[in-house]
This record gives sequence, structure tokens and C-alpha cells, in this order.
Amino acid sequence: MHSGPPRLLGAGRFASGLERLGGGDPTLRLAQVVAFERIVVLVIGVEYWCRGLARWNDLSTAYVASLGAATVLCLTALLTPWRRPALAVLGAIHAFVVWNEFPAAGNHAYLEVMLLALGAFLDPREDGDRVLYVAAARWLAVVILFYSGVQKLAHGYYFHAEYFAFSLWIESFRTVFRWLLPIDEYARLTAFTGQPGDGPYVVRSALVVAIANLTWIAEIALAPALLWRRTRPFAIAAAVALIAAIEVAAREVFFGLLYVNLILLFLERPWHPKLVAPVAVVLALLVLVRVGWLPPVVFY
Repeated sequence: MHSGPPRLLGAGRFASGLERLGGGDPTLRLAQVVAFERIVVLVIGVEYWCRGLARWNDLSTAYVASLGAATVLCLTALLTPWRRPALAVLGAIHAFVVWNEFPAAGNHAYLEVMLLALGAFLDPREDGDRVLYVAAARWLAVVILFYSGVQKLAHGYYFHAEYFAFSLWIESFRTVFRWLLPIDEYARLTAFTGQPGDGPYVVRSALVVAIANLTWIAEIALAPALLWRRTRPFAIAAAVALIAAIEVAAREVFFGLLYVNLILLFLERPWHPKLVAPVAVVLALLVLVRVGWLPPVVFY
């Protein structure tokens, strides 16, 4: 393992800032990054299969080719010493899929491309690369959380829970909000069909309006709290709880796993290696749901 001064970091305040955010015990960090990356690869590989199985009889030639290549490349990255070239090619294929499916590609697909690029360009066995890898991944988590809150604030569709009201056409949202909304208001909002003239998509329930506004406030507040060591333990727990609460309705399981994986990279304890097996089990269950061996569950 490289033991000299970290390369790629330069000197001065920039290097000092990276060291504070991405430094720490080298042994812990290496195990953390390796496990983090394994979870990313597992999520991406299983996501390809789950998306493909959902429309198996209508898959395009391009998607079949990308599915086969992604499977081989994920296994190569997980099981062989050629992880970096495998991640580089997988990142290029994933970027092509995102481009080909734009604008229908999920927002988290862009995050997946960036995480694959991190793994392709950086070697966590090198001190400098490892520091840069952890710092970059942590910054991604902070920027995503903060920008998500700012977007909700800027567009204003959470002030009166308009987004929640409109999203009631989605069954998973109905499952949650039928317990939170008064019966008459739930009936009014679910009667809308999204056609011109429908509305207003304004929620009158004080509880649901409070939940909507606390969402964007929490996202903006927790982002800087993750950067400050004193508030970081609380911010990690709160951010994971926030994502879990969002996913109860949104059911974007692959994004949820990726983002919680990022948030837990702020931990100073060796939890990541212990998470690989449970995540693999969850992903295996999702595949079994897709092939029909388990009861149907909405998760994408």
C-alpha cells in the first residue's frame, strides 16, 4: 500500500479539506470503500435484471445487450482483480443507457454513473486515491440532499403538499396517505385524474402539510450537519430515517439503497463490510419478486 504523501491532492487548504472529509484510519477506510463499492455494483447489476424482467417480452436489442454486458462486468468487478476496467466499461454502458432512455431514465441513474466513475478512476489501495474517493462520495451525498431540498423550496410544490396530493394517482402513495388524510379529503384528492380542470391539488390537513414542509427543511438542514463532526452522528441517523420514510411511499428501493450506502460512508465505524450480505439478500428477494416466486411488491 502506498505510504507516502497522498497523490492527486496537492497541498494547502484544498488538500487539508479533503483530508478532513476523506481521511481517517487507513485500514477502516479501505474496508469501508471496498464494501461500499460492492454494494453499488450489486445494486446496479440487480437493477438491470429487475428492470429487464418487468418487461421481458418487450426488451429492445440494445437493452438485452446492455443487460448481458452489465452482468458480466458486475461479476468481473466483484470477483476478479480487474475491477477498475470493469467499472470503467460498466460506467460507459450505463451512461449510454441513460442517454438512450433520456428523459425517462431515473434520476439515480446519473448518480450510479458518477459512482462507477469514482471506482474506475481511483484505487482505494492508494492513500491519496482513497482519501479523494471518500471525500468525493461524501460530497455527493451532501450535494444531493441539499439540492433536493432547495428544488422543493424553489418550486413550491411542498408548501401546501401539492406534490403529495398529485402523487395520489400512485398506489403506493395512496397506501400511505389514506392513513394520514381525513376520509373526505382523501376521497376528494383521489377523485382527480390529472386532467385539465382538476384541482386544486392543495392539502388542507395540517399534519400532511407539516410533513411536506419538514421534508425540504430537513434536507437543507441535514446536508451541512453531515459535514460538521459534532452534528454528524445525529445527521446520519436523521438522514437514514428521512430516506426510509420517503421510500415507504416512493418505493424507489434502488435509489434508497444507493443513498443510504452513501450516507453510511460518513460513519467512523466498520459497518459497511457487515452490510454487504444483508443488502445482497434484499436484492435477491427483489429478483424473486420479479420472477414471480414471491408475492408482488411495488419497489421501482
